[in-house]
Amino acid sequence: MLAFDSLVLDLIFLRGEPPAPEDMIEALGGKEFLSQRKVLDPDMQDPRFEMELSPSMPFRRRGERRIMLIDDSVAPMRKDPRVEPIVKLDLRPEKERLFDICQALPLRVGRLSALGTWGDAVLIARSVVDLRALALLSWVLDPMVDGDGKRRAGQLSQSEFEAKLVNYEKRLEELDEQAILANLHTPRIERHADLIVLDVLEDDGTWDVRKSLAMEAELAAIAQFSLMPGAPAKAVRERKPGAKPSAKSSAENGAKPKAKDGAKESGKGKADTSPSTASAEPAGKTAAPSPFAIHSADGERLLLKFLPERFDLDIAATLGKGDYESLIAVSVAAGDVIPGQVRDRLIREGADFLAPLEFLSEVFLDGKPLSRQTFDASAEQLRDGVRTLDAHYPRFGPVVVVDIAGKGRYICSAADAAAAVRIAESTT
Repeated sequence: MLAFDSLVLDLIFLRGEPPAPEDMIEALGGKEFLSQRKVLDPDMQDPRFEMELSPSMPFRRRGERRIMLIDDSVAPMRKDPRVEPIVKLDLRPEKERLFDICQALPLRVGRLSALGTWGDAVLIARSVVDLRALALLSWVLDPMVDGDGKRRAGQLSQSEFEAKLVNYEKRLEELDEQAILANLHTPRIERHADLIVLDVLEDDGTWDVRKSLAMEAELAAIAQFSLMPGAPAKAVRERKPGAKPSAKSSAENGAKPKAKDGAKESGKGKADTSPSTASAEPAGKTAAPSPFAIHSADGERLLLKFLPERFDLDIAATLGKGDYESLIAVSVAAGDVIPGQVRDRLIREGADFLAPLEFLSEVFLDGKPLSRQTFDASAEQLRDGVRTLDAHYPRFGPVVVVDIAGKGRYICSAADAAAAVRIAESTT
């Protein structure tokens, strides 16, 4: 049996003659080390096993073998991996072990991850394009996302899904190594001979899985998909008149790129820090509205207040993953300026959110869409004109439904009903 949240060294070999068994054992750490790990060959299992556990198709080509070294002595690495994003173990020795293996063996990719959790703490490859190919697996295997990266309300048809699989290889031709590296701001980047190493470990070796998801989004760069799959996306990288120069990757010297602040904070930043909308759009064009405003107060958690008709299941899923880098990118693309300190705090600490709720049936209670009758019967009357109910929002999780007479109905991610009401009343 495999233990959930075990530590995994995932190795994908290049095509060709495998090393001799004795050389393989030595490169993997010797017999004593291997006796302490479970060695799993996914190809010896039912094909569905890998797709459910840790898919590598269509990334892995015919003839490329895969081995997973699993350390279940530390499992589970978190009390509840579903809600706890931080692995508090020092994974630096495992990173070094993975690097030594990648140097000794003809590997295409080496990964350090947790069994059953999407995302990697460390990625090592010989090709930057291969790193992007791994990041695009979540796009190509998602039956609800089309070939252009847009989420559908229903599943793709068989022909649409097959077309997306065909275009997977073409999408990898759109961005060259320089363009891919220029997108990276979350991971630490190192080069050692023909190996490139990305890791999101903290200085003490702990791992915040949310940074892995941010790294994946930066590598995938779905927003830079070309209109015609496979066409070089040069236009995306060209500097437009009046635009600020993009951040340069410092991968060559192993330094982590630093994101520049969009603007200096004015005053002491104690009051509302909602991003202001820039007016850099050409005449005759109107910028798309920002999806949210950011509010903060001294000593309180940041709040994202989503505007009407700008909150959907995609946003909920992004919030559920803690992928605030993507939310920031959407806001900046809409013309907003988010002060650097606020941006750093958002990525570091996260935020609560408040969003309008048009229909009660958008949330669930006891596995069923919430109805008016159920809400009236189950909601708590906090005070005159204010009712709340704990519910579940799809693709995010627990929320509080807040109904304020004369002001509207909202969902809030705050932990308790009183806090949710306070947030709703203070920002409406």
